[in-house]
Amino acid sequence: MEQQLAFSQGEQQVLASALGKMTQMLRGGSAQDDPRVNAPQRVDAQTRTAIMQKLARKEMAVVRALQTTGGLRRIAANMANPVREVLDYRAIARNFVVVEQIPDGVPLLYDKDLPRVPALKIGPDGAVRLVEMKGTRVEIKEFEIAARPYVPYKELYIRRFRALDRAKDRLIEGLELREDLIWFSLFEAASNIVNPVTTVVGTRWEKQDLASAFYQVERHRLVVTGVLMSAFGTKSIRSWQFQNLDQAGMQAVRETGYLGNMWGADFYVSDQLPAQTAYILAQPKFLGWMPIRKDAEVIPADDPANLRLGFVGYQLQGMTLFNPRGIAKLVVV
Repeated sequence: MEQQLAFSQGEQQVLASALGKMTQMLRGGSAQDDPRVNAPQRVDAQTRTAIMQKLARKEMAVVRALQTTGGLRRIAANMANPVREVLDYRAIARNFVVVEQIPDGVPLLYDKDLPRVPALKIGPDGAVRLVEMKGTRVEIKEFEIAARPYVPYKELYIRRFRALDRAKDRLIEGLELREDLIWFSLFEAASNIVNPVTTVVGTRWEKQDLASAFYQVERHRLVVTGVLMSAFGTKSIRSWQFQNLDQAGMQAVRETGYLGNMWGADFYVSDQLPAQTAYILAQPKFLGWMPIRKDAEVIPADDPANLRLGFVGYQLQGMTLFNPRGIAKLVVV
């Protein structure tokens, strides 16, 4: 005979809050989510005691819920997630450029540096050459990225996960993916302007091939801080032998299969790049600029006439890659 436990309204609220914390922890959140716990300032004894008592009540509510079938069902409903075929996409292009929030109405302008001043040797009684210093101002135009998904009412009641929250996650994922694809197209165009493409004939690139691509950027007195590559790059790194990789790097590859940093550059992998392709990128302040009028925003846009709930995802920004010297391309053919 199942034992039925009655929950008061206060206990039900505590249980709901505790289940939310459990779900957040399962999705990669932290157990210390209370802002007062994580705050850098000192917390007095009374506040600390109140926080600990609140956590104890949440734990007791979960323990009581685990003692009944109804409570178990409620926990299972909050912990359920959709069966995913791949990991959600996360934007990475912003790691390579300067991202700046621009106030409304302010023009999207940037100024190029003043020209170089050549020094000349002047003979006796010679006249010094005059150099007029004029900078160049560039204005870029913003553009929109938008998406508008809908969720039928029926999906809210037949799915074991929160269909509406999941739709919002997928919407933001779509905006990030579109933003990255636009940046990747700029990288591809800029990589063929100044620096020659480092071409490797074979089935993978070696450490010296990567060094040659680094050189194409560093010869312009720039520092490489990022490498953007397809999964083919990770395959090549895994294939390196001890002679090609130092002991610490080889240990990292053995443990994780991925080399996160080398020669001061962070390595990023995207499945949206052409296969067997990598881009060597300079510091963001010497490469590109992304002024943002309106960052990714999700606005409710329901359609009750057709029994659908919906959102509008919207971004308004500009993009410019102003220094082609700061990017080089490595490709295997």
